[in-house]
Amino acid sequence: MGFRLIHFNCVRPLGAFTLDNPYVITFLSILPRIFSDADNFDGLHFHTHGLRCPDGSWRSYNDAFPYAADWPAPEVSTMAGWRSLEDLKAFTYNGRTHPPGMRRLGQEIDRSDGPGFVMWWAPRGAQFTLEDGFQRLQHLRRNGSSDYAFSLDQPALRPAVA
Repeated sequence: MGFRLIHFNCVRPLGAFTLDNPYVITFLSILPRIFSDADNFDGLHFHTHGLRCPDGSWRSYNDAFPYAADWPAPEVSTMAGWRSLEDLKAFTYNGRTHPPGMRRLGQEIDRSDGPGFVMWWAPRGAQFTLEDGFQRLQHLRRNGSSDYAFSLDQPALRPAVA
């Protein structure tokens, strides 16, 4: 049995989550290009996306609006399965669309809850929900890096194949 690297990340945009928010406008405009590149990237096994609303419910990006005006911004989330840490880094830092797109958005997110990115190794075929990823992130925020939930700064080694 082999292992793949799972990553989950989420950000909460600053300001109201509306179609007038510059973050939301930019984010929605670059998504199709980033998703197309992801679909064609050899080291990526899957990617899924959603919004975690303040009440704990999840929505797809297609169902993001209308969004309740009295709610704080949601956690804009992605989870993906990678062949390796090197593949994740290649797409994230050297890809055609992801790096410039994320640089444009980096100053428009609320980082007050701590890290927004977590990884873990999982047996091939294991399936996870976005909520599973969100809970791993909460574990990392509370406990720091471990084999269960780790950061880019302190990655865990890929488990030996059984």
